[in-house]
Amino acid sequence: MLYRDLINFTPIESVKQLRASGEESQAREDVRTYVISKAMSDQLVDVVIPSLRFDNPEWDHKGLLLIATYGTGKTHLMSCLAGVAEHASLAADLTDDATRAAATAIAGQFKVVRVEIGAVQMGLRDIIARELSDALAAIGVEYEFEPLDKVTNNKSSLAAMMRKFEAAYPDQGLLLVVDELLDYLRTRKDAEVILDLGFLREMGEFCRDSHFRLIAGVQESLFDNPRFSLAQAEVQRVRERYQSFRIVREDIAYVVQRRILGKSNEQRNEIRSHLAKFAPAFESLSADLDGFVEMFPVHPAFLRTFENLTIVEKRRVLSSLTEQIRLRLDLEVPEDEPGLICSDSYRAELSGDPASSVIPEVREVLARTRVLRERVELGMDVPGDVAPALRIIDALAVDRLTMDDITAPIGMTVDQLRDDLCLLPPGTPELDPAFLSNTIETLIAEISKAVSGQFLSVNED
Repeated sequence: MLYRDLINFTPIESVKQLRASGEESQAREDVRTYVISKAMSDQLVDVVIPSLRFDNPEWDHKGLLLIATYGTGKTHLMSCLAGVAEHASLAADLTDDATRAAATAIAGQFKVVRVEIGAVQMGLRDIIARELSDALAAIGVEYEFEPLDKVTNNKSSLAAMMRKFEAAYPDQGLLLVVDELLDYLRTRKDAEVILDLGFLREMGEFCRDSHFRLIAGVQESLFDNPRFSLAQAEVQRVRERYQSFRIVREDIAYVVQRRILGKSNEQRNEIRSHLAKFAPAFESLSADLDGFVEMFPVHPAFLRTFENLTIVEKRRVLSSLTEQIRLRLDLEVPEDEPGLICSDSYRAELSGDPASSVIPEVREVLARTRVLRERVELGMDVPGDVAPALRIIDALAVDRLTMDDITAPIGMTVDQLRDDLCLLPPGTPELDPAFLSNTIETLIAEISKAVSGQFLSVNED
Protein backbone atom coordinates (compact mmCIF):
# COMPACT_ATOMS: atom_id res chain seq x y z
CA MET A 1 0.00 0.00 0.00
CA LEU A 2 1.27 3.48 -0.88
CA TYR A 3 1.46 6.36 1.59
CA ARG A 4 -0.96 8.35 -0.61
CA ASP A 5 -3.56 5.62 -0.03
CA LEU A 6 -3.53 6.31 3.71
CA ILE A 7 -3.74 10.12 3.82
CA ASN A 8 -5.68 12.89 2.07
CA PHE A 9 -2.64 15.05 1.44
CA THR A 10 -3.19 18.81 1.18
CA PRO A 11 0.14 20.61 0.74
CA ILE A 12 1.00 23.94 2.31
CA GLU A 13 2.91 25.53 -0.51
CA SER A 14 3.79 29.16 -0.01
CA VAL A 15 4.83 31.76 2.51
CA LYS A 16 1.89 33.98 3.41
CA GLN A 17 2.02 37.72 2.71
CA LEU A 18 -0.06 39.77 5.12
CA ARG A 19 -0.89 42.50 2.60
CA ALA A 20 -2.38 39.95 0.19
CA SER A 21 -5.33 39.47 2.54
CA GLY A 22 -6.40 43.03 1.78
CA GLU A 23 -8.27 41.49 -1.16
CA GLU A 24 -11.55 40.05 0.11
CA SER A 25 -11.20 36.87 -1.97
CA GLN A 26 -7.78 36.15 -0.46
CA ALA A 27 -9.04 37.05 3.02
CA ARG A 28 -11.90 34.57 2.60
CA GLU A 29 -9.45 31.87 1.53
CA ASP A 30 -7.25 32.60 4.56
CA VAL A 31 -10.22 32.40 6.93
CA ARG A 32 -11.56 29.23 5.31
CA THR A 33 -8.22 27.42 5.43
CA TYR A 34 -6.96 28.46 8.88
CA VAL A 35 -7.38 25.39 11.08
CA ILE A 36 -8.24 26.42 14.67
CA SER A 37 -7.24 23.99 17.41
CA LYS A 38 -8.98 23.82 20.79
CA ALA A 39 -6.02 25.55 22.44
CA MET A 40 -6.07 28.37 19.88
CA SER A 41 -9.86 28.64 20.10
CA ASP A 42 -9.57 29.20 23.85
CA GLN A 43 -7.06 32.03 23.31
CA LEU A 44 -9.15 33.64 20.60
CA VAL A 45 -12.39 33.45 22.59
CA ASP A 46 -10.95 34.38 25.99
CA VAL A 47 -8.23 36.91 25.08
CA VAL A 48 -8.04 38.08 21.47
CA ILE A 49 -11.68 38.78 20.59
CA PRO A 50 -12.51 40.49 23.93
CA SER A 51 -9.44 42.70 23.41
CA LEU A 52 -10.74 43.74 19.97
CA ARG A 53 -14.33 44.45 20.99
CA PHE A 54 -15.76 47.92 21.69
CA ASP A 55 -18.85 46.96 23.70
CA ASN A 56 -17.01 45.74 26.83
CA PRO A 57 -15.67 48.89 28.53
CA GLU A 58 -14.90 46.88 31.67
CA TRP A 59 -12.19 45.00 29.73
CA ASP A 60 -8.62 46.27 30.12
CA HIS A 61 -7.97 46.81 26.42
CA LYS A 62 -4.36 46.41 25.34
CA GLY A 63 -2.38 45.79 22.20
CA LEU A 64 -2.04 42.16 21.10
CA LEU A 65 1.23 40.33 20.41
CA LEU A 66 1.10 37.04 18.49
CA ILE A 67 4.19 34.97 19.32
CA ALA A 68 5.06 32.10 16.99
CA THR A 69 8.01 30.39 15.36
CA TYR A 70 8.73 31.22 11.73
CA GLY A 71 6.73 29.01 9.40
CA THR A 72 4.05 27.92 11.89
CA GLY A 73 1.15 30.00 10.52
CA LYS A 74 1.62 33.34 12.29
CA THR A 75 0.88 35.45 9.21
CA HIS A 76 -2.00 33.15 8.24
CA LEU A 77 -3.63 33.64 11.65
CA MET A 78 -3.23 37.43 11.52
CA SER A 79 -4.69 37.43 8.00
CA CYS A 80 -7.61 35.37 9.27
CA LEU A 81 -8.32 37.76 12.16
CA ALA A 82 -7.94 40.83 9.95
CA GLY A 83 -10.26 39.36 7.33
CA VAL A 84 -13.06 38.68 9.82
CA ALA A 85 -12.61 42.09 11.47
CA GLU A 86 -12.96 43.79 8.07
CA HIS A 87 -15.65 41.65 6.39
CA ALA A 88 -18.63 40.56 8.48
CA SER A 89 -19.55 37.73 6.08
CA LEU A 90 -16.23 35.95 6.65
CA ALA A 91 -17.03 35.01 10.25
CA ALA A 92 -19.22 32.19 8.92
CA ASP A 93 -16.12 30.64 7.30
CA LEU A 94 -14.20 30.26 10.58
CA THR A 95 -13.36 26.59 11.17
CA ASP A 96 -14.22 26.46 14.89
CA ASP A 97 -17.74 26.79 16.33
CA ALA A 98 -16.79 28.64 19.52
CA THR A 99 -14.57 31.10 17.67
CA ARG A 100 -17.26 31.65 15.05
CA ALA A 101 -19.82 32.49 17.72
CA ALA A 102 -17.49 34.86 19.58
CA ALA A 103 -16.29 36.55 16.39
CA THR A 104 -19.73 37.96 15.60
CA ALA A 105 -18.92 40.73 18.10
CA ILE A 106 -16.03 42.02 15.94
CA ALA A 107 -16.98 40.85 12.43
CA GLY A 108 -17.00 43.75 9.99
CA GLN A 109 -16.39 46.28 12.77
CA PHE A 110 -13.04 47.58 11.49
CA LYS A 111 -11.16 49.24 8.72
CA VAL A 112 -7.88 47.32 8.65
CA VAL A 113 -4.36 48.59 7.94
CA ARG A 114 -1.90 45.77 7.15
CA VAL A 115 1.82 46.49 7.54
CA GLU A 116 4.82 44.30 6.75
CA ILE A 117 8.07 45.86 7.92
CA GLY A 118 11.09 45.11 5.76
CA ALA A 119 14.83 45.70 6.08
CA VAL A 120 14.67 49.47 6.48
CA GLN A 121 16.37 52.18 8.53
CA MET A 122 13.30 54.34 9.16
CA GLY A 123 12.14 54.52 12.79
CA LEU A 124 9.10 52.52 13.86
CA ARG A 125 7.02 55.63 14.55
CA ASP A 126 7.74 57.02 11.07
CA ILE A 127 6.96 53.69 9.40
CA ILE A 128 3.62 53.33 11.17
CA ALA A 129 2.73 57.00 10.63
CA ARG A 130 3.34 56.74 6.90
CA GLU A 131 1.46 53.46 6.57
CA LEU A 132 -1.52 54.80 8.53
CA SER A 133 -1.64 58.06 6.57
CA ASP A 134 -1.48 56.25 3.22
CA ALA A 135 -4.12 53.68 4.23
CA LEU A 136 -6.48 56.34 5.58
CA ALA A 137 -6.09 58.44 2.45
CA ALA A 138 -7.14 55.40 0.41
CA ILE A 139 -10.49 55.34 2.26
CA GLY A 140 -11.06 59.10 2.09
CA VAL A 141 -9.58 60.21 5.43
CA GLU A 142 -6.85 62.84 5.19
CA TYR A 143 -4.45 62.92 8.12
CA GLU A 144 -0.72 63.57 8.31
CA PHE A 145 1.31 62.92 11.45
CA GLU A 146 3.53 65.75 12.61
CA PRO A 147 7.29 65.05 12.55
CA LEU A 148 8.59 63.31 15.65
CA ASP A 149 10.58 66.37 16.73
CA LYS A 150 7.40 68.49 16.75
CA VAL A 151 5.30 66.40 19.18
CA THR A 152 5.45 65.91 22.94
CA ASN A 153 3.72 62.52 22.93
CA ASN A 154 2.43 60.18 20.27
CA LYS A 155 -0.94 59.46 21.85
CA SER A 156 -2.07 62.99 21.04
CA SER A 157 -1.26 62.36 17.38
CA LEU A 158 -3.08 59.04 17.44
CA ALA A 159 -6.09 60.71 19.09
CA ALA A 160 -6.17 63.40 16.39
CA MET A 161 -6.00 60.70 13.74
CA MET A 162 -8.90 58.79 15.30
CA ARG A 163 -11.04 61.93 15.45
CA LYS A 164 -10.63 62.32 11.70
CA PHE A 165 -11.29 58.61 11.17
CA GLU A 166 -14.40 58.53 13.38
CA ALA A 167 -15.85 61.57 11.65
CA ALA A 168 -15.88 59.54 8.43
CA TYR A 169 -16.60 56.12 9.97
CA PRO A 170 -18.43 56.73 13.27
CA ASP A 171 -19.51 53.11 13.75
CA GLN A 172 -16.18 51.43 13.04
CA GLY A 173 -12.78 50.99 14.60
CA LEU A 174 -9.30 51.06 13.09
CA LEU A 175 -7.26 47.84 13.34
CA LEU A 176 -3.52 47.98 12.67
CA VAL A 177 -1.92 44.58 11.94
CA VAL A 178 1.90 44.53 11.86
CA ASP A 179 4.01 41.54 10.78
CA GLU A 180 7.71 40.78 11.33
CA LEU A 181 8.03 43.32 14.15
CA LEU A 182 10.80 41.52 16.04
CA ASP A 183 12.98 41.08 12.94
CA TYR A 184 12.81 44.84 12.46
CA LEU A 185 13.60 45.69 16.10
CA ARG A 186 16.62 43.37 16.08
CA THR A 187 18.27 45.57 13.42
CA ARG A 188 17.96 48.76 15.45
CA LYS A 189 20.68 50.37 17.53
CA ASP A 190 20.18 50.55 21.30
CA ALA A 191 19.08 54.21 21.38
CA GLU A 192 16.75 53.64 18.42
CA VAL A 193 15.23 50.57 20.05
CA ILE A 194 14.31 52.58 23.14
CA LEU A 195 12.42 55.08 20.95
CA ASP A 196 10.74 52.25 19.01
CA LEU A 197 9.69 50.45 22.18
CA GLY A 198 8.38 53.71 23.61
CA PHE A 199 6.15 54.20 20.57
CA LEU A 200 5.04 50.56 20.77
CA ARG A 201 4.06 51.15 24.40
CA GLU A 202 2.12 54.30 23.52
CA MET A 203 0.15 52.45 20.84
CA GLY A 204 -0.71 49.71 23.33
CA GLU A 205 -1.86 52.32 25.88
CA PHE A 206 -3.93 54.13 23.25
CA CYS A 207 -6.02 50.98 22.70
CA ARG A 208 -7.45 51.36 26.20
CA ASP A 209 -9.68 54.39 25.63
CA SER A 210 -10.21 54.43 21.87
CA HIS A 211 -11.52 52.36 18.96
CA PHE A 212 -7.94 51.84 17.79
CA ARG A 213 -6.67 48.26 18.01
CA LEU A 214 -3.28 46.69 17.27
CA ILE A 215 -2.09 43.14 16.54
CA ALA A 216 1.67 42.62 16.04
CA GLY A 217 3.35 39.36 15.09
CA VAL A 218 6.75 38.42 16.53
CA GLN A 219 8.83 35.27 16.08
CA GLU A 220 9.70 34.86 19.74
CA SER A 221 8.83 36.57 22.98
CA LEU A 222 9.82 40.21 22.77
CA PHE A 223 10.06 40.39 26.55
CA ASP A 224 12.64 37.61 27.00
CA ASN A 225 14.90 38.52 24.08
CA PRO A 226 18.51 39.18 25.21
CA ARG A 227 18.91 41.59 22.29
CA PHE A 228 16.98 44.17 24.34
CA SER A 229 18.79 43.68 27.65
CA LEU A 230 19.92 47.31 27.69
CA ALA A 231 16.33 48.51 27.28
CA GLN A 232 14.75 46.31 29.94
CA ALA A 233 12.92 49.17 31.66
CA GLU A 234 11.15 50.08 28.42
CA VAL A 235 10.54 46.40 27.60
CA GLN A 236 8.77 45.96 30.94
CA ARG A 237 6.58 48.99 30.27
CA VAL A 238 5.67 47.53 26.87
CA ARG A 239 4.80 44.21 28.54
CA GLU A 240 2.21 45.94 30.72
CA ARG A 241 0.33 47.31 27.70
CA TYR A 242 0.21 44.18 25.56
CA GLN A 243 -1.54 40.85 25.85
CA SER A 244 0.34 37.93 24.31
CA PHE A 245 -1.11 34.88 22.60
CA ARG A 246 0.84 32.05 21.03
CA ILE A 247 0.90 29.36 18.39
CA VAL A 248 2.25 26.31 20.24
CA ARG A 249 3.18 22.75 19.30
CA GLU A 250 -0.37 21.49 19.88
CA ASP A 251 -1.70 24.05 17.38
CA ILE A 252 0.87 22.98 14.78
CA ALA A 253 0.07 19.29 15.37
CA TYR A 254 -3.62 20.05 14.86
CA VAL A 255 -2.90 21.81 11.56
CA VAL A 256 -0.76 18.87 10.43
CA GLN A 257 -3.51 16.40 11.33
CA ARG A 258 -6.46 18.30 9.90
CA ARG A 259 -4.97 20.05 6.89
CA ILE A 260 -1.81 18.32 5.64
CA LEU A 261 -2.69 14.80 6.77
CA GLY A 262 -6.47 14.52 6.67
CA LYS A 263 -7.81 10.98 6.95
CA SER A 264 -11.08 9.15 6.53
CA ASN A 265 -12.19 6.63 9.14
CA GLU A 266 -11.30 3.85 6.72
CA GLN A 267 -7.79 5.21 6.34
CA ARG A 268 -7.45 5.57 10.11
CA ASN A 269 -8.40 1.91 10.51
CA GLU A 270 -5.79 0.87 7.95
CA ILE A 271 -3.12 2.91 9.71
CA ARG A 272 -4.12 1.61 13.13
CA SER A 273 -3.88 -1.95 11.88
CA HIS A 274 -0.41 -1.25 10.47
CA LEU A 275 0.96 0.52 13.57
CA ALA A 276 -0.61 -1.90 16.04
CA LYS A 277 1.74 -4.61 14.78
CA PHE A 278 4.69 -2.60 16.15
CA ALA A 279 3.09 -1.19 19.31
CA PRO A 280 4.58 -3.90 21.58
CA ALA A 281 8.09 -2.72 20.63
CA PHE A 282 7.69 0.96 21.49
CA GLU A 283 6.31 2.28 24.77
CA SER A 284 5.24 5.66 23.34
CA LEU A 285 3.42 4.03 20.43
CA SER A 286 1.55 1.56 22.63
CA ALA A 287 0.61 4.34 25.08
CA ASP A 288 -0.77 6.70 22.41
CA LEU A 289 -1.74 4.66 19.38
CA ASP A 290 -4.58 7.06 18.47
CA GLY A 291 -2.20 10.03 18.50
CA PHE A 292 0.21 8.22 16.20
CA VAL A 293 -2.67 7.34 13.86
CA GLU A 294 -3.75 10.98 13.58
CA MET A 295 -0.19 12.18 12.90
CA PHE A 296 0.80 9.34 10.53
CA PRO A 297 3.23 9.33 8.77
CA VAL A 298 4.80 12.00 11.05
CA HIS A 299 6.10 10.87 14.43
CA PRO A 300 4.55 13.11 17.15
CA ALA A 301 8.01 13.60 18.67
CA PHE A 302 9.17 15.33 15.47
CA LEU A 303 7.28 18.50 16.39
CA ARG A 304 8.50 18.40 19.99
CA THR A 305 12.12 18.19 18.83
CA PHE A 306 11.57 20.95 16.29
CA GLU A 307 10.10 23.24 18.94
CA ASN A 308 13.12 22.63 21.20
CA LEU A 309 15.70 23.65 18.61
CA THR A 310 17.48 26.61 20.18
CA ILE A 311 20.64 27.24 18.16
CA VAL A 312 19.47 26.79 14.60
CA GLU A 313 16.81 29.15 13.24
CA LYS A 314 13.59 27.16 12.87
CA ARG A 315 12.17 27.63 9.41
CA ARG A 316 9.09 26.50 7.61
CA VAL A 317 8.07 23.53 9.77
CA LEU A 318 4.75 23.12 7.92
CA SER A 319 6.21 23.49 4.44
CA SER A 320 9.14 21.26 5.46
CA LEU A 321 6.76 18.51 6.50
CA THR A 322 4.77 19.10 3.32
CA GLU A 323 7.87 18.39 1.23
CA GLN A 324 8.92 15.33 3.24
CA ILE A 325 5.46 13.83 2.90
CA ARG A 326 5.31 14.66 -0.82
CA LEU A 327 8.50 12.64 -1.35
CA ARG A 328 6.89 9.59 0.26
CA LEU A 329 3.47 9.67 -1.40
CA ASP A 330 4.31 7.13 -4.09
CA LEU A 331 6.44 4.90 -1.86
CA GLU A 332 5.19 1.69 -0.33
CA VAL A 333 4.51 1.73 3.39
CA PRO A 334 7.07 -0.75 4.76
CA GLU A 335 5.79 -4.01 6.19
CA ASP A 336 8.71 -4.53 8.58
CA GLU A 337 8.72 -1.15 10.40
CA PRO A 338 6.29 1.67 11.26
CA GLY A 339 7.55 3.88 8.41
CA LEU A 340 7.33 7.22 10.25
CA ILE A 341 8.99 10.57 9.53
CA CYS A 342 11.14 11.20 12.62
CA SER A 343 13.44 13.93 13.88
CA ASP A 344 16.54 12.36 12.33
CA SER A 345 15.23 13.34 8.88
CA TYR A 346 15.77 17.02 9.72
CA ARG A 347 19.57 16.56 9.62
CA ALA A 348 19.50 16.21 5.83
CA GLU A 349 17.46 19.40 5.49
CA LEU A 350 19.91 21.30 7.70
CA SER A 351 22.86 20.00 5.69
CA GLY A 352 21.23 21.20 2.49
CA ASP A 353 20.51 24.69 3.84
CA PRO A 354 23.44 27.07 3.16
CA ALA A 355 22.11 29.51 5.77
CA SER A 356 22.80 26.95 8.51
CA SER A 357 26.54 26.96 7.85
CA VAL A 358 26.88 30.58 8.99
CA ILE A 359 25.98 29.59 12.56
CA PRO A 360 29.23 28.33 14.15
CA GLU A 361 27.57 25.75 16.43
CA VAL A 362 25.48 24.32 13.61
CA ARG A 363 28.50 24.21 11.30
CA GLU A 364 30.49 22.34 13.95
CA VAL A 365 27.76 19.78 14.66
CA LEU A 366 27.17 19.12 10.95
CA ALA A 367 30.92 18.78 10.29
CA ARG A 368 31.27 16.16 13.05
CA THR A 369 28.17 14.42 11.76
CA ARG A 370 29.60 14.16 8.23
CA VAL A 371 32.75 12.52 9.56
CA LEU A 372 30.74 10.10 11.69
CA ARG A 373 28.50 9.14 8.78
CA GLU A 374 31.43 8.58 6.43
CA ARG A 375 33.29 6.38 8.90
CA VAL A 376 30.18 4.38 9.79
CA GLU A 377 29.39 3.75 6.11
CA LEU A 378 32.91 2.41 5.60
CA GLY A 379 33.68 0.82 8.97
CA MET A 380 30.63 -1.09 10.26
CA ASP A 381 31.24 -4.85 10.44
CA VAL A 382 27.61 -5.78 9.62
CA PRO A 383 26.25 -4.06 6.46
CA GLY A 384 22.68 -4.28 7.78
CA ASP A 385 23.65 -2.13 10.76
CA VAL A 386 24.67 0.86 8.63
CA ALA A 387 21.17 2.32 7.99
CA PRO A 388 19.99 2.25 11.65
CA ALA A 389 23.41 3.52 12.78
CA LEU A 390 23.12 6.51 10.43
CA ARG A 391 19.66 7.26 11.80
CA ILE A 392 21.05 7.26 15.34
CA ILE A 393 23.83 9.65 14.33
CA ASP A 394 21.38 12.00 12.60
CA ALA A 395 19.04 11.98 15.60
CA LEU A 396 21.90 12.77 17.98
CA ALA A 397 23.01 15.62 15.71
CA VAL A 398 19.54 17.20 15.68
CA ASP A 399 19.20 16.69 19.44
CA ARG A 400 22.55 18.47 19.97
CA LEU A 401 21.02 21.56 18.41
CA THR A 402 18.26 21.58 21.04
CA MET A 403 20.95 22.42 23.62
CA ASP A 404 21.92 25.97 24.52
CA ASP A 405 25.47 24.62 24.80
CA ILE A 406 26.50 22.00 22.22
CA THR A 407 29.20 20.72 24.61
CA ALA A 408 26.68 19.96 27.38
CA PRO A 409 27.24 16.40 28.69
CA ILE A 410 23.65 15.30 28.11
CA GLY A 411 21.93 13.74 25.14
CA MET A 412 19.24 11.25 24.17
CA THR A 413 18.75 8.15 26.25
CA VAL A 414 18.69 4.74 24.60
CA ASP A 415 14.95 4.50 25.26
CA GLN A 416 14.41 7.91 23.61
CA LEU A 417 16.34 6.79 20.55
CA ARG A 418 14.20 3.66 20.43
CA ASP A 419 10.83 5.41 20.80
CA ASP A 420 11.46 8.78 19.10
CA LEU A 421 12.84 7.04 16.00
CA CYS A 422 10.66 3.92 16.19
CA LEU A 423 13.95 2.24 15.40
CA LEU A 424 13.57 -1.38 14.35
CA PRO A 425 16.84 -2.77 12.93
CA PRO A 426 16.44 -5.40 10.17
CA GLY A 427 15.99 -8.93 11.41
CA THR A 428 14.94 -7.97 14.95
CA PRO A 429 13.68 -11.29 16.35
CA GLU A 430 11.27 -9.97 18.98
CA LEU A 431 9.21 -6.82 19.45
CA ASP A 432 10.16 -6.14 23.05
CA PRO A 433 11.20 -2.68 24.31
CA ALA A 434 13.97 -4.00 26.57
CA PHE A 435 15.37 -6.18 23.78
CA LEU A 436 15.32 -3.23 21.35
CA SER A 437 17.08 -0.99 23.88
CA ASN A 438 19.84 -3.60 24.23
CA THR A 439 20.09 -3.79 20.43
CA ILE A 440 20.46 -0.01 20.19
CA GLU A 441 23.14 -0.02 22.90
CA THR A 442 25.03 -2.60 20.86
CA LEU A 443 24.64 -0.44 17.75
CA ILE A 444 26.04 2.59 19.58
CA ALA A 445 29.01 0.52 20.70
CA GLU A 446 29.57 -0.53 17.07
CA ILE A 447 29.38 3.10 15.93
CA SER A 448 31.93 4.10 18.56
CA LYS A 449 34.19 1.25 17.43
CA ALA A 450 33.90 2.29 13.78
CA VAL A 451 35.01 5.84 14.65
CA SER A 452 37.70 4.73 17.11
CA GLY A 453 35.86 6.21 20.07
CA GLN A 454 35.76 9.74 18.65
CA PHE A 455 32.84 12.21 18.59
CA LEU A 456 30.45 10.20 20.79
CA SER A 457 30.38 10.06 24.56
CA VAL A 458 28.12 8.35 27.06
CA ASN A 459 26.95 9.98 30.26
CA GLU A 460 26.19 7.06 32.55
CA ASP A 461 23.81 9.18 34.63
